[in-house]
Amino acid sequence: MPTQPDKPALPLSASIVVSLAVAATIGLADVAYVLSVAGGEIGARLVAVLPIFFLAAFAAAQIAFWALRAAVGALMPLDMRGHAVSTGLTFLLAGILHYAESSGVQRLLHERAAAAAASCPQGMACLPQPKAEALQGADVEARRAAAERGLLDATLFAQLMRDPDADVRATLARRADLQQELLERMAGDRHPAVRAAAAASPRLSNAMFNTLAIDRDDGVRLAVARNRNAPPTALAILAVMRSAELRELVAAHPRASEPVLERLLDGSGDDAERLALQRLGR
Repeated sequence: MPTQPDKPALPLSASIVVSLAVAATIGLADVAYVLSVAGGEIGARLVAVLPIFFLAAFAAAQIAFWALRAAVGALMPLDMRGHAVSTGLTFLLAGILHYAESSGVQRLLHERAAAAAASCPQGMACLPQPKAEALQGADVEARRAAAERGLLDATLFAQLMRDPDADVRATLARRADLQQELLERMAGDRHPAVRAAAAASPRLSNAMFNTLAIDRDDGVRLAVARNRNAPPTALAILAVMRSAELRELVAAHPRASEPVLERLLDGSGDDAERLALQRLGR
């Protein structure tokens, strides 16, 4: 029987198209995996890093495809069948790497969950970890005690953040082991006492300090002014307010910069202006 002639190899442009399609598919799959690990919540930080995950997976898939294409090309023609083999091997390699990556991520998540289950303010003799159901049915004093010095996991933190009693939530906001992300959520609480408790924390971001500096409640703004970590941007906002107490706190604040102190010079001759002039050396 006459032998069938070898099918002609596909042009390089076809390989480029196939490689781009394969790499894009793998990149999108990696992004989908990251989103699944994040629980579907897309925050600003996650949005910022998603392109990095996509590009890293895309570049790795490109390298793998062209390396496998070269290996396959040494063994068989790079026709449709050869490209199908290269594509299949690329997806297989991506699957193996994804399995290794996901196993490592899951192990890390379990370790973090175990650490979170033992969360307790440093230097404090904490109460035993309560059951979520028991805590929900407990009286206000018990819930406040748990918020202050209870051994809390992620579920209990979330439960206390939603507690109907504002004093319980404010107590939780003052915990030193409260994660910054949770702390900043509490800084947006509907009750001013909770926002004021969050405003007293040294771990707030500058952006949240600025937001709380224009809070409608005097107590929240005073908490910002008393916070030694409040940034000059927040102090500049407080400096133009009419409250004499706020102005005096800004004038004495260690982070009050020269432009902030200049804002206190309004010709009123009050204590804040006199202190600002003294600090400016005038």
